[in-house]
Amino acid sequence: MDTFSNTQNPESAPQNSLERFLKAQESSYPQALEEIRNGRKQTHWIWYIFPQLRGLGHSYNANFYGIADLEEARRYLNHPILGARLREITRALLLLPEGLSAESILGGIDALKVCSCMTLFNKVAPGVIFRQVLERYFQNREDQLTLKALNIPKEGFLLGAVAGDIIGSVYERYSVKRTDFPLFSGLSRYTDDTVMTVAVADWLLGTEALTPTLQHYVRHYPRAGYGGMFLQWGMSSNPVPYHSFGNGSAMRVSPVGWAFDTLQETLDYAQASAAVTHNHPQGIKGAQAVAACIFLARKGESKANIRTYIEQTFYYDLHRTCAEIRPTYHFDVTCQGSVPESIIAFLESTDFESAVRLAVSLGGDADTMGAIAGSIAEAFYGGVPESIRQECTRRMPYDLLAVLHRFHQKFMS
Repeated sequence: MDTFSNTQNPESAPQNSLERFLKAQESSYPQALEEIRNGRKQTHWIWYIFPQLRGLGHSYNANFYGIADLEEARRYLNHPILGARLREITRALLLLPEGLSAESILGGIDALKVCSCMTLFNKVAPGVIFRQVLERYFQNREDQLTLKALNIPKEGFLLGAVAGDIIGSVYERYSVKRTDFPLFSGLSRYTDDTVMTVAVADWLLGTEALTPTLQHYVRHYPRAGYGGMFLQWGMSSNPVPYHSFGNGSAMRVSPVGWAFDTLQETLDYAQASAAVTHNHPQGIKGAQAVAACIFLARKGESKANIRTYIEQTFYYDLHRTCAEIRPTYHFDVTCQGSVPESIIAFLESTDFESAVRLAVSLGGDADTMGAIAGSIAEAFYGGVPESIRQECTRRMPYDLLAVLHRFHQKFMS
């Protein structure tokens, strides 16, 4: 029932201002939090405590307190009061005893609204608490009406590097030396490998020159886990190459492998994608080798031909095996110390998943090596398995997914 308490005056706050939520929550938020902590919603506050997208409900309250778009949702989550309250009351849901259902706590209709709210804010800024509510109370299902309203496509992503990054993220500093590790956990997340891959894709779409594009993404996602030198470069008012031979050039290059019709163009653009930061010969070589593997794989070349080309062109030793490498291998962020090993993981693989598992199992820079092996495997095996795609896309913000979708439409379809 759409009713307001005596202290609420929605007309005093414009519909396009977050002030409407602050006014509504002023007297009702403490009561709402207490009800959730007690495990039973009893009063009427759902629209402005767990807001959903405008247009999903038909009442006055649903419209007035509906979130207009992703930008307003992002401002809501970043608001020092509203964002903090949403996280607090979401955590309160997660602290309730096991066995309670969303319907028993909220009622059937309001449970659907909370599912919609969690789906929305997990797309704005994927976080453990929003995803955990979906996992615990909604059988890991997102609200399909919210996804439809956001116009998130179900197919058509450049996702190989992203999937390898997310799978490897848990094991970057806690190395695993076997292949039977869990692919995903509550801590699995996208990192700088994903953000910079999207940035390169955006650059190739012609949005802006490479340097300002990379810097834009660093500043928009400053906590993605960048290396110290790259983060300084990303924040600098006068960014210049810093002679790096780190594997950052290789982790972000995969869009280049898909964007061109000739191998020479691919090599040229791979060099350009690296040189704004990683202008050391090894940094450029790492980017070119990965882009060449992707180009050759999508053109139907065999693994034997790919191995031969990379060895003869870049002088990487690709005749080792993962079993030989694994016992003594350690964390190494250089191109020369991680790119060949990542390519070997792809060469030994039997499908996309095994390529990423092999790369991570070496016990090195797991997210980046997973991203490199995954980017090549995607091209060779014809995509990313649906189950992995779903796990990855629900951990990513909508704006990153949208760029990858546009890239697919332009270069891969």
